[in-house]
Amino acid sequence: MDIEEKLYRTGKGHWNHFSLELEQIFEAAKKWKTKAEGYDKLWLCWNVDPDWCLVQQQLVKDAGWTPLVGSDPRAKAPVLLEGSIEIDFNEDLKLPMLHMMFPIEFAFLYTKKLAFWHSDLLVRNKNVSYLAELFESLQEGDIAVTKPNRGIKNTILNKYNRYWELAGCTTQAASKHQFETGSGWFGHVAYHPNSPKAEFAKKSKIYYDHGSGIKYWAKNLKPKSSKVYLIPEKLLDEGHCTRIRSKHYVAQSPNNSRRNLALDLSYNFDLKTECEKLDLGNTYKKVLPE
Repeated sequence: MDIEEKLYRTGKGHWNHFSLELEQIFEAAKKWKTKAEGYDKLWLCWNVDPDWCLVQQQLVKDAGWTPLVGSDPRAKAPVLLEGSIEIDFNEDLKLPMLHMMFPIEFAFLYTKKLAFWHSDLLVRNKNVSYLAELFESLQEGDIAVTKPNRGIKNTILNKYNRYWELAGCTTQAASKHQFETGSGWFGHVAYHPNSPKAEFAKKSKIYYDHGSGIKYWAKNLKPKSSKVYLIPEKLLDEGHCTRIRSKHYVAQSPNNSRRNLALDLSYNFDLKTECEKLDLGNTYKKVLPE
């Protein structure tokens, strides 16, 4: 595997081909912490498309939280709403792509609490309010995660067994403990630099993708005082604008480490139409007046 591909997989958030020194990330995070200082209710809105990011920012603001905008470096520059803050998580890392998992995995380095959701997710206002109340209730050491609806067949076969970052929230103590025990959000968690060698065989058998390490932590490693709150996928599924939901999805990028939502999202989904389906027409008009 060439170095370019390893860098893409690093930016995607997988430990098995991770090509940065941790010291680079810790040093970069000093800037992240400075910019996040003074905000106690940050909600990550990951920019792959500026218009979609604007709608997410407005939803977050309406729920009483502060939108924290970060970006995939391949995307167009984001537009910030008044009250939003931006952190360039890739400024010093200089990776060819950066997934939202990066600021989630290393949340303990720069903030006390971080809410997040997928870039391609739209949520009804009442459900955003539910999420905001849940996230605000989290105590230090707690997390909230999406529980995927895997279906009966995949449950029996134990496939896709993970907790999901479709929407969720982490606290600094939980994030730090997950990192220290080698069981965070990144994929291929068996290769986590802090994962004990004695756990390698066991972790190698779990699902490879993002969030599997979080479920492993919840079942095997989390302190008794920490709580894990589960968000049912069905609460969010109607607004998840993904290839799984669309029979007519035409991919504009490969379905691998180089997948590029900046190309795929707006090509396959009309933002205004999707907002109207979820009674978010007024939210759309606020940020994108015709």
